[in-house]
Amino acid sequence: MGALYIKIGLLMMLMLAYVHFSSAQPINRISGRVLNEAGEVMKGVSVGFKHKNTSTFTDEQGQFVIEAGKQDTLVFTYMGFVSQEVAVENKERLDIVMVESQNALDEVVVVGYGTQKKANLTGAVATMDSKQLSVVPAANVSALMAGNLPGLMAVQRSGEPGNDDVSFNIRGFGSALVVVDGIVGRNFSRLDPNEIESITVLKDAASTAVYGVSGGNGVVLVTTKKGTVGKPEFNYTFNYGLQHVTNYPRFVTSEEFAILKNEAAVNAGGSPVFTPEEVEKFRNGSDPLNYPNVDYYDLFVRDYTPQIQHNATVRGGSDRIKYFFLLGQTDQMAMWKGGNQDYRKYNFRSNVDAQITDGLRISLDLGARTENRNNLVQDAYLMASWMQYQWPIVNPYTPDGKIQNSNYGLIAYLDRDLTGYIRNQVNAIQGNLTIDYQIPFVPGLSAKVTGVRDLYFEDRKQWMKKYGLYTWDPATQTSTQTGARENNTLDLSNSKMVASRIQASLNYSRSFQENHNVGAMVLYEEMEDISTSLGGTRINYVVPIDQIFAGPTRDQTNRGTASDNGRQSIVGRFNYDYKNKYLFEYSFRYDGSPRFPPEYRWGYFSGYSAGWRISDEQFFSRYTSVVDNLKLRASYGQLGNDNTGNFQFITGYTYPVRSYILGGSAVTNGFVDAGLANPNITWEEINMLNLGLDVGLWRGLLTMEVDVFSRWRKNILAKRALQIPITFGAALPDENLNEDLVRGFEITLGHNNRINDVAYNISGNVSFTRAKMTHVEQGAFNSQYHNWRNNEENRYTNRFNGLKAIGQFQSYDEIKSAPIQDGYTNSTLRPGDIKYDDFNGDGVINTEDYQPIGRGYNPEINFGINMGGSWKNLSVSMLWQGSANFSMYQEHYLIQPFANDMSTYAYFMDRWHLSDINDPNSEWIPGKYPATINDGAPNNKMLSSFWLQDASYLRLKSLNITYRFTAKAFSKIGLKDMAFTLSGYNLLTFTGMEYTDPEAPTGRLSYYPQQKTYNAGVSVTF
Repeated sequence: MGALYIKIGLLMMLMLAYVHFSSAQPINRISGRVLNEAGEVMKGVSVGFKHKNTSTFTDEQGQFVIEAGKQDTLVFTYMGFVSQEVAVENKERLDIVMVESQNALDEVVVVGYGTQKKANLTGAVATMDSKQLSVVPAANVSALMAGNLPGLMAVQRSGEPGNDDVSFNIRGFGSALVVVDGIVGRNFSRLDPNEIESITVLKDAASTAVYGVSGGNGVVLVTTKKGTVGKPEFNYTFNYGLQHVTNYPRFVTSEEFAILKNEAAVNAGGSPVFTPEEVEKFRNGSDPLNYPNVDYYDLFVRDYTPQIQHNATVRGGSDRIKYFFLLGQTDQMAMWKGGNQDYRKYNFRSNVDAQITDGLRISLDLGARTENRNNLVQDAYLMASWMQYQWPIVNPYTPDGKIQNSNYGLIAYLDRDLTGYIRNQVNAIQGNLTIDYQIPFVPGLSAKVTGVRDLYFEDRKQWMKKYGLYTWDPATQTSTQTGARENNTLDLSNSKMVASRIQASLNYSRSFQENHNVGAMVLYEEMEDISTSLGGTRINYVVPIDQIFAGPTRDQTNRGTASDNGRQSIVGRFNYDYKNKYLFEYSFRYDGSPRFPPEYRWGYFSGYSAGWRISDEQFFSRYTSVVDNLKLRASYGQLGNDNTGNFQFITGYTYPVRSYILGGSAVTNGFVDAGLANPNITWEEINMLNLGLDVGLWRGLLTMEVDVFSRWRKNILAKRALQIPITFGAALPDENLNEDLVRGFEITLGHNNRINDVAYNISGNVSFTRAKMTHVEQGAFNSQYHNWRNNEENRYTNRFNGLKAIGQFQSYDEIKSAPIQDGYTNSTLRPGDIKYDDFNGDGVINTEDYQPIGRGYNPEINFGINMGGSWKNLSVSMLWQGSANFSMYQEHYLIQPFANDMSTYAYFMDRWHLSDINDPNSEWIPGKYPATINDGAPNNKMLSSFWLQDASYLRLKSLNITYRFTAKAFSKIGLKDMAFTLSGYNLLTFTGMEYTDPEAPTGRLSYYPQQKTYNAGVSVTF
């Protein structure tokens, strides 16, 4: 890497030196003014050359001045307006009227290693701009993508501040590659939404081929904001929000707890635990010391937690230098009560572009952030679990305020001063330096070099304190310590990562004979990532001082890791179009990966795409008053994946593994054989096909995009299905054996219109994706039935297998006549227990009766509906987002009352139970759930459709109401603009899941729930 830096540095100096010797054609000084159709001046319109990078911008009065040769053609561009091209010839002044684009075909879209006009795109690309990102203030920008980008599947499994990342994939392919400002490997979820200009999703092989081995699952491109020509514009935005849990089931009261505990005891053959008089005391609260009714959810969780954001930006520049600066702060408080738990983030951005000469531009982009997380000593999973353990019939504290030795004393973890804390700090710095030079003697040819250095540092400190548990003595009216939890323990860890990137490219763009437009790029890229981590622990502190030096050295431990990863690549792209009607693109990447043996180390990946703009054909001109855009698209390509583990092609040892004492008392680390090597391991091979149709009607009043796609993979790693004796002493290696297929479609519809002072828009997108394994390495099946049940080949993967619940037993007579399903001639069953389908008809219910019972965990259908409107100074926008064709399976605590000595949820009150608990022969009262048994009856815990819920949902993802004051009202105090905003996030959810959020993780509900946000904000511009 060091030698490459030297070479690139020499190339940069040669490029700079050459500027002084370059020649140019005779030039004219051209001035002019740009207006819109209403005669209003347009500030910030780009005025550039057709085949050069040099450009300027109109000022506050819409004026511009530029030097150009007689043979040059000037191009005027502005977002949302039709681009115009004007030949200079002998003109000295140009007055331009920009026409608003109704279908946005002239918008420039960011693609891999470059940009393209939307009208000329031939691949499958979706994009969202800064306006969509600023609808709702969000600490995690990735949460704003769901519903806005067709084909993107986004799921937020947690609402915890600082740990609420969204898992997203494109078209069901898997985790997508993220690229920020052209740099692979950066995290964008913690960027400030106000520093992002656009987010683009590349979905097909033609679009992602330039990312080769990394782009097989699709690519997310994030572009930060740049400066514009004009006076400095300062903006300050303040937002204050309140967060609240979207949905969480209620725990039982003390009365309900006692009722269910009594029934559980009787149903198990015992006697009631509580007398009717005690149940009544729980109900009426007459003796809160001995018969309390404690709402532990209220003790653990705040109703509303604040979220505060400050954001300041400066944007402006001239035709020689443009700049954008941002400073942002986000504060979020955690929902757990007790102590200062919060997440605080600072963002900084400085993007500067300098036009050194007419042909030379230098850009310096710097981004930085600091994140501080102050948490309880137990993480969110454990805190949610401890809340589930709390019995409402027990007070958490003794009358004198000490932690009571009941409910395991878990309430103490809410007190950071008593039990300790976790502190985590992250510092990240990202820097790009780019030199872009327009080569004068070859029209349309430019050279660009980018150097990148990213630094990431993380420090974590966990201090756990020993604390006492107390029992109250009514006689002495004092508390006595009768137990303790934890030990005084300190754990420290830190990690560091340094990422280096170099990109050097040649770019060519030119038109021949006005009809033939050619573009080409060739790029060399080299990257290296180096990371290290170090950690240590000391336990049993005598003096509770939370510093490493204060702990005893006995039983201390330490740990550490180190990694070094790199890649070299050559990237290319060629574009050609004839009269902007017949479009063709070819792109490739030649990747080298150290994960494979030398003979398989390099892979060539490529993509082809073509488009036909039928609406520009002469024979179609009679229809253009209605159909102003009609384009067919098609693409095909082959990509790869090297996410196969490291160095599986060589033999070796795993070290350190286990410990040994070899002579004396010294402990020595051991090592074991790493297993069999696979000298033939190679890339996964990914083939993708995409067919698309773009339609625009009535100058943008109605737009439609349709895409149909297929992706088939082979050489997926799997172990060969062979039986080897245990005496062999090693496992078989991974080999390139399996294959799968993903297919689907996407449809996007949009409508925009203005009626007098009212403007409105509505757009919707829907995508459908299904995947199946076309070849699975698996053993032979011993029967046709087992082949049907267990063979995964040519089966859709997103399915759930289990027992099919066909109702609940209504009587003991029905139980006696049913197939055996408890292993004890049904003697343990009772009315209300789940009844299962004897699928194979053998009279016994067991795993042999498993069958498909529902969809799997991954949504197959994803959709979004964007609606907005404005009237004078008032604007409203909303986004509805949802998913369908997926399920959530409830487990453990959600289906087993009093599991693991926990409490339980109130919905179990709707259960089968005896009308008289003291009379086993009394009538059974039906309910939704089976009769209560501590930890659930074995029959009712079997994997079945009874506990599988359709998780489909429709959510009001965001709502924004903004009133913007006119500039005249504040011009005397220097304000250009002021706006007040009310907004919300996750405000409404419609789903069949009654008690939990549809994005909750499958399992026992031990997690930090999703949050809804209510927000008010103000924005001022100077």
